[in-house]
Amino acid sequence: VNNNNIKQQLSAAKMITPRGILLVFSMVVSASGWSHSVPSNPSSASKPLTPAEDASSLNRRSFLFRTTAAVAAPSFTSLQITTSYPKPASAAVISQDAAQTQWKASVATIDNLIENWDTISKGGGDAIRKELGTANFGKDVSPLFQIDKAFKILRENDSVDLIEFTEQSEEFTEALARADTMAYSANFAGGSGKPTPPQVYIDKARKEVEGLQQIAKRLSSLL
Repeated sequence: VNNNNIKQQLSAAKMITPRGILLVFSMVVSASGWSHSVPSNPSSASKPLTPAEDASSLNRRSFLFRTTAAVAAPSFTSLQITTSYPKPASAAVISQDAAQTQWKASVATIDNLIENWDTISKGGGDAIRKELGTANFGKDVSPLFQIDKAFKILRENDSVDLIEFTEQSEEFTEALARADTMAYSANFAGGSGKPTPPQVYIDKARKEVEGLQQIAKRLSSLL
């Protein structure tokens, strides 16, 4: 057997795949059979194998088959797992009325946050984030939590301008994320040296919430 040809076939087969393993196995078995059926000395071509030699050949092939099957089996199992499509996870679908209710409650929460900013912000950045629905501590959950899911339902309403509503809802979620970032930063401000005081980030958070309030008004006008 030409060793160079075998090496080229091994490289092309990509042994890490099940197909490559089976191809290697078939070549090894063929080479094993060839080595016994075609002797290196032409003068001995007509000499038959002894019973001991024939049994040794069968045992060798049997061993190779068992070993290759053991390796190939988990490979095929892995292949089946990776190529199978996962079942979609079941998710609760809210109705138009539920989405409308969540949105109206969200608008009221934003208005209340602006109106009572000084009182709420005394609790620090996490108190602001709780109102924004980005840090839900305790039993009370802000209606702004997962507001993007409500947006997906609301924009399916035939009376809604899909393009305008989509653009405004994206601006809303971006502004909400910026407000959350500023409020979150207030939790880690201060300390030794000359750090930025927490109030600086709280003030920045308020500006973002005020912008959020304006976007909310534009969204409400589209519904």
